[in-house]
Amino acid sequence: MKVLGIVGSPRKNGNTDTVVQKVLEGVAESGAETETIYINDLNFKGCQGCGFCNVMPECKIKDDMTGVYKRIEEADGFVFGAPIYFLQFSGQMRLFLDRCYALVDADLKPRIPVGKKAMIVRSQGDPEKASYESVSDEFAETLKTFFGMEIKDGLVVAGFDLPRDVMKDTELMENAKSAGVHLMD
Repeated sequence: MKVLGIVGSPRKNGNTDTVVQKVLEGVAESGAETETIYINDLNFKGCQGCGFCNVMPECKIKDDMTGVYKRIEEADGFVFGAPIYFLQFSGQMRLFLDRCYALVDADLKPRIPVGKKAMIVRSQGDPEKASYESVSDEFAETLKTFFGMEIKDGLVVAGFDLPRDVMKDTELMENAKSAGVHLMD
């Protein structure tokens, strides 16, 4: 089993990344192999809306996403993590998700195997956990509808602004690790 952590925060070791890594620690404890993709480190363009992937089973653009598509196809599970910027997930995560359009066919059916497990980690400065619930819900619906993923869990990292401040919330960190242990159940 292989689980990909996909981090849509520009801050390595920030709150989003810290929680994603704690989830992956739990995943590794359960015996699965893990890998982290930092979207901000990828060199890729946004979807060009050219329609090439509607007629061919690939994206016309050859950049860092080309290798990521293969890793997505081969993975059994995912931990998607992104911070809230201006009421939405970061632009990095949005750009990444738009380019995953190449993973569906012209009828909007998944080209990757369905049934992969996924969880979403949402990080926000607002201490009210429910503030951006609709963002996570919309993201989860996209994963279910277009990629046939099973959403297993979600974690909200709320009220932390400084990098790694989330480490102070021992209950959240324990929940993150536990969610990872049970992600592939």
